[in-house]
Amino acid sequence: MRKALAGVLGACALVVVGSASSATTFTDRAGDQNPAPDITSVTLAERVAGTVELRVTVANFPMLLPASSWFNVWLDLDSNPDTGGLGDEALVRYAADGTIAFHLWDGTQLVERDATGFAGTYEAGVLTLAMPSSELGGTTAFGVLVVGARSQNLSVATEFIASDFAPDAGRSAWAGPAEVTFADPSADHDEAPDLTSVRVTDAKDGWVRFAIATPNRATLPSTAVLVLNIDTDNRRGTGEGGADVVVAMGDGDVVLQRWNAAREEWARDTAPTQVRARNARGVVTVEVHRSELGDPRRFGFSVAALDVNQEAQVIVAADVAPEGGRYWRYTLANPVAMRLIMGKVTGTPVRPRAGERFTIRTPVTRSDTKRAIGSGRVTCNVRASEKRVPASGRIRSGAGQCTLVVPAVATSISGSMTVRSAGKSATVRFRFPVR
Repeated sequence: MRKALAGVLGACALVVVGSASSATTFTDRAGDQNPAPDITSVTLAERVAGTVELRVTVANFPMLLPASSWFNVWLDLDSNPDTGGLGDEALVRYAADGTIAFHLWDGTQLVERDATGFAGTYEAGVLTLAMPSSELGGTTAFGVLVVGARSQNLSVATEFIASDFAPDAGRSAWAGPAEVTFADPSADHDEAPDLTSVRVTDAKDGWVRFAIATPNRATLPSTAVLVLNIDTDNRRGTGEGGADVVVAMGDGDVVLQRWNAAREEWARDTAPTQVRARNARGVVTVEVHRSELGDPRRFGFSVAALDVNQEAQVIVAADVAPEGGRYWRYTLANPVAMRLIMGKVTGTPVRPRAGERFTIRTPVTRSDTKRAIGSGRVTCNVRASEKRVPASGRIRSGAGQCTLVVPAVATSISGSMTVRSAGKSATVRFRFPVR
């Protein structure tokens, strides 16, 4: 399943230690898991001479078909799987708005023909389709495959097609005019887990918990993948669509990936990875340690529940929360204490010269905002060949600086720089040989 998770993007069940002081619940509308029409039976008969009647019973849409759904009826008119288009010589499509399209094999491809004489209705969960046998070559013995389908668009370039095939493989063979019914398993249609709410908490030990409710799935089936997208820096211009970290769970496995800006692709996190997940009683629980997110004080996130065709490695149905490419925002109840982070120490010039001015510099950022400090105080402890040398310290452009004049007899400059800002302090040591 790990290979499948990587393809979709591109386990252990442990108990959280400690308790969170607060929780935030985010809701998503129920029933938007984008199920395809669930076909339970297909019946064929020639009740009226010259007209083949096809009835398709659907379990999950008792009144109307969703606007984005349709039925494809594939007909193997010569009962030969080696002829036609993948074995079929005719295609009849019934759309949710009641329109019917008819395609017939011309020897090289299926070509749309006039659908005069075809009629169809969808009422009380049953599609009734009348097809003139003359348009089907006058035959009343053929193979039939009915596909209930539904599309959904997440963007201009991204479309998912959920479906249910009856039968699941091959074609059902009918020889008229007698009525024959072919059963299809119930609940074998493509359908994403239905996201209804996400409860987020964080604990003092650093674990952030996402409890994701999927009431239509007590546990995720092997075809389902749940993806948690996290915007760690609260910037939509970074990462992919704003997400810098992605956690994917499916079939007992959990994977964490990070966005590689240089390569513009997702990269598997290097071990050890502090992420874990479990799934029971209609709730998927994903836990990520805040250190994996860079110890933010606040972050954005979204959730996608996917139904995946494992063989083809394509997504066929999805429920995304929140919708519209947005992110929910969560502020940690137990944020890590702010600290100053000292960067690489450099000198100007690169190597000090005896008798000349020399500046030691190190960038300083805040751990909570990941931004450079704007003010503070710098204490310089500088020695030249083990003798104390006067140096002036200050904050400039988000960095601590110590500036001195190198003594004429010095062979090395060493010491430490202490930066104090926002009530915190940090110290870095340095050593430079003198030219």
